[in-house]
Amino acid sequence: MSNHSRIGNIDWRRDALFIVLSIVTIIITIVILLESGLAKARYEPPKYPFYLIISEFVFLAQISLIGVRLSIIFNRGMRFKINTADLIKVVAAQVYMSLLIPGFYIGGEVITITYLTYKGLPTARVTEGIVLRYTVDTITLTLMILIFYLFSLTTVPFIAFVMAVILFMVYMILFISIVSARLGRYIERMFRFISSRVNIARNFIVVNENETYGVSFTVIDYLVLFILSATQWLLSGLNVTLIFYALGASTNFIIGVLIMLSYTVLTYISLLPGSAGIGELANLYILNNLGLGNYYLAYDVWFRIITYIIPLIILMPLFLGITRRLTINISHRNLQ
Repeated sequence: MSNHSRIGNIDWRRDALFIVLSIVTIIITIVILLESGLAKARYEPPKYPFYLIISEFVFLAQISLIGVRLSIIFNRGMRFKINTADLIKVVAAQVYMSLLIPGFYIGGEVITITYLTYKGLPTARVTEGIVLRYTVDTITLTLMILIFYLFSLTTVPFIAFVMAVILFMVYMILFISIVSARLGRYIERMFRFISSRVNIARNFIVVNENETYGVSFTVIDYLVLFILSATQWLLSGLNVTLIFYALGASTNFIIGVLIMLSYTVLTYISLLPGSAGIGELANLYILNNLGLGNYYLAYDVWFRIITYIIPLIILMPLFLGITRRLTINISHRNLQ
């Protein structure tokens, strides 16, 4: 009991440190941008606050969509039996952890991998499934940006376009390696190597002999997966559009989608939790390119509140519940 308490206190302090570090970095970055004249120091309170409430619900709804897509991958593509509601809960914990460690788009997958491993799934297969979900999402994300650019639906920030092209090519190769079952075998070799070198890792890694890799999807299954992924990106665009509606800005849904897509590719790799700092630079660059620079300060503040501060508060109980169960499972296994 004392060990669990000590570990919990360390985790709590670490999480609090990451949150404080992120918020301080965000504030410092905004102040520097304002003082340097790169951003305009114009802030007006939301004219229609109700849109902010709807925006928060839209953000949280996206978590459910992630769980649904993982359910399709594991239950239909890999023939496992995992409850969709359980997957949504663990995804909520994953999102919480992703907000606490470097990287806006990825970061908390260790929670999902560990949880599903303790549910009896082979670790390599779980990792393969999660990588497939991110691969589909990134291909959809970059493809939507390329469509915006090629069909001139709106002005695409140049750096976002370049990043989209690079990520699209990389993840298409990764997608082919998953479908051909090559990636799964590479992941298995990696886990076997880690297990053979790190004793404690054996408590977390399960690798079966003669495991089958790849996914048993039909064309319809792939189509559904990509449609659900596109739906999530559209919802993220709606998320942004509602923030602008709350500020009284005259923008449209297409612009909202482009802002979120561009933000995601520009903050794909981040050095700080929640993409603190780089996220502010990305928002300023995108809004200036779209002629919305006057709204930068108000938009960035509310964007952070809705996609960072409030989710940390709401998702914390689910995160603590999942990690507590994992801690108990690990302790029981160590005692056996």
